[in-house]
Amino acid sequence: MEPTLAQLVGGALRLDRSAFDAIEQSSQGLRDAFILLVLAGASLTLGQSVVLFLNRVSAPRFALALVLGGLELVLEALIWVVSVWVVVGLLGVSRPHLVETLDVMGLAYAPFLFGVLMFLPYVGLPMLWLLRLWVLLAAIVGTSAAFDIPPELAAVAAVGGFLSRWLLLHVFDRAVQAADRWYRRASTGRATPIESAQALLAPDSDDHVK
Repeated sequence: MEPTLAQLVGGALRLDRSAFDAIEQSSQGLRDAFILLVLAGASLTLGQSVVLFLNRVSAPRFALALVLGGLELVLEALIWVVSVWVVVGLLGVSRPHLVETLDVMGLAYAPFLFGVLMFLPYVGLPMLWLLRLWVLLAAIVGTSAAFDIPPELAAVAAVGGFLSRWLLLHVFDRAVQAADRWYRRASTGRATPIESAQALLAPDSDDHVK
């Protein structure tokens, strides 16, 4: 009997390696990992939804923002997975096929399901850093399971993959900024989204996307 997504998430949150082994062996592992990433991305978007409220977005655009946030996290996870896979190869470790590691590493993003808590006043930013640390620890466990390597070597690969992803995004900074502008425009309906509370008293501007 295959584990449910809830059981896999619970194990990942506890940093239980057996959960990562289970999703790797599951015939529905990729599907579960994709669903998890979309939900986690939507939760993070909800946690930052004050920007959406400031821009007085409609219900359809709010739903679109949640979907886009989920897909954005899927893309982020893919970049990290590929980076970790490359780093593991550079360490001289025998690697499974890249596709076989996607579900395991995707499960490591389970802590971001609590991303909605970033909406809480004063603790939003610390909460984000805590969740990122939790994801990194889960990624180390997942890397150890996916590549069957000791935790210390998995830590090197996970951190190395994270730094490689950061470097890659920095190299393609213009493309990243263009994508970010498109995301904000699509999700808020504004060419220049309002991002500070001081705009609450301002009249509707004429920069809404038609």
